[in-house]
Amino acid sequence: MAIESLRQVGQTFASPVLTFFSQQLAQLPSNHYFFLAREGYWLEQAYDAYQTARGVKTSSQYLLASRAFLFKLGLIEPKSYDISLNFSFSGSLYELMRTRFMLSDVSIRKLFDEKQQSKNIVLPHDLDKVAQLLQDKLPLLTSIIAPSMEAYRHYLASLGFFDQKEVHLVDLGYSGSIQTLLSLLFNVDSVGHYLIASNPGQRTQNGNQLTMKGYLHEGSKLGEGYAPLDRSMLLEAVLTAPTGQFQDIRFDQTGDQTYQFFYGRKVRTQHNFHTLEAIMKAALESIEQHSALDISFEKQEVEQILTSHMKKQGMFPRSSWEVFALDDDIAGEGTLDALDFWGLKR
Repeated sequence: MAIESLRQVGQTFASPVLTFFSQQLAQLPSNHYFFLAREGYWLEQAYDAYQTARGVKTSSQYLLASRAFLFKLGLIEPKSYDISLNFSFSGSLYELMRTRFMLSDVSIRKLFDEKQQSKNIVLPHDLDKVAQLLQDKLPLLTSIIAPSMEAYRHYLASLGFFDQKEVHLVDLGYSGSIQTLLSLLFNVDSVGHYLIASNPGQRTQNGNQLTMKGYLHEGSKLGEGYAPLDRSMLLEAVLTAPTGQFQDIRFDQTGDQTYQFFYGRKVRTQHNFHTLEAIMKAALESIEQHSALDISFEKQEVEQILTSHMKKQGMFPRSSWEVFALDDDIAGEGTLDALDFWGLKR
């Protein structure tokens, strides 16, 4: 009974939106898509399943990335400060360095004395002051961050990231901050393919061309009443990867492999990943059937399906509740239970 109810979540909630997104991406099959962690873990599998059922060979790849990791790399690129310091925050400088930039205690102590660490910070109000403080520490920051930057650049090159005229990135959405940071830090033109894009269109930043497309919806911001965006954490929970947040990469010193990857803490979803796999196995099977039978979904259908699941109590069976936990360390919120947050348990 529990397995069947989990399969229904995959078939009725995840499958339609993933089929819709995949059918949009499939219109340009020659694109080499990079699916961004962590939602890209399932987005890439959905696209591959959709194209395989149509007899089309894909050249897509899952790309490890996270805002926090790119924020950390950006500590040695002052041009990134306007992005990384523009998210709201209130707390000590120590807390900011730990949660937003994922620096270790050892690194923080190297950079700042105790008085500086305890200084209260409010962002984005104190953006200029914090940016200046970081610029004053650039030599030390470079010695701390350079090993990660070198390994990550090598990792991107190994995936063919720099071989593309423009890099095609795929994610759920929304503001395109990871795309913006990748273009900024690695000097590449990029196209962001999103389910929902809050900042659609083309723009030039530091000499690079950035394009953002939203296939389901464009232009809305969080809190403006578009339910699939306002309550997107429900979809994010179902599409998360088995690992915690990607936090760092280093060259492997043992010689067993090229890289060592480091991840953040696991939340309840990752500890019970078998539950999510049962949901997504059913979703992928449905996607294959939709593709093989040429069944498509329109925007309005997908929006209705998402909105009904995101607003009505009882749409998610008790057996699925454990997958709806997310971490939100960027905003300093810790772990969020998406169903509790929106009052959807019954």
